[in-house]
Amino acid sequence: MSWSYLRKGEIGPVLVCLHGVGGNATAFEAQLNGLSQHLQVWSLNLPGYGLSAALPTMDWESLVAGLKQFLDHHKLHQVHLLGHSLGGMLSQEFAARHPNYLVSLILYSTSAAFGSSNGEFQQTFIAARLKPLNQGASMQQLAANLIDPLLAPHGSPHVRQAAIECMQQVPPSTYRQAIECITSFDCRHNLPKLTMPTLLLAGEEDTVASPAMMQRMARKIGKTTDVVIPDAGHLANLEQPQLFNQHVAAFIAECDHKQGI
Repeated sequence: MSWSYLRKGEIGPVLVCLHGVGGNATAFEAQLNGLSQHLQVWSLNLPGYGLSAALPTMDWESLVAGLKQFLDHHKLHQVHLLGHSLGGMLSQEFAARHPNYLVSLILYSTSAAFGSSNGEFQQTFIAARLKPLNQGASMQQLAANLIDPLLAPHGSPHVRQAAIECMQQVPPSTYRQAIECITSFDCRHNLPKLTMPTLLLAGEEDTVASPAMMQRMARKIGKTTDVVIPDAGHLANLEQPQLFNQHVAAFIAECDHKQGI
């Protein structure tokens, strides 16, 4: 199992970034460029994205195993793990199972569980998201409609276009897998086990993983810092990259200072 990636920076702590359903490694370009003077920034393509081989079935066991294999292969055993949305779910699963790999955890616009306990919301969500594909629409045709609800109102047209282009690159089969995978997620029971320093980042205008939702998560995790980024929706690292980078860099510096690194 081999995951492709982008990397920038030769010195400092290691930051590993995991993207969301509509992303890929290039979604963290602003972090690769903005944080790599003081950090080694790795942005990974999850299975089926970029040049990473797809999985027969995308599930949490396979994703956690693949991430562990990647970190072992590159000898990355003390990292700051940053996950967005789907990537944030994987980060929670990985942190619960392999906490010894992490110096800290950064959860960005994500959640601890998806949908209702009876599964009705999940099935409705899957049907709604996949219906256009089932009717023959392409990701190129769907991308704008999928991206627009994720962005804060009155955002930059450049950011919108970059996000749309990222979504357009997602293979339909991978999109299907990812949508079905996130609807099976429930890590609520693991939140109290996340004992490493944890930063939670939420966009002020995010209607998918709202600040209130992430603050509820924070209360169930031990050592947390929670930050709300103004004038940002679900894609805060693109919408407000400088502010996003400042919070990430400050959090990592504080973690390393406390550890005497």
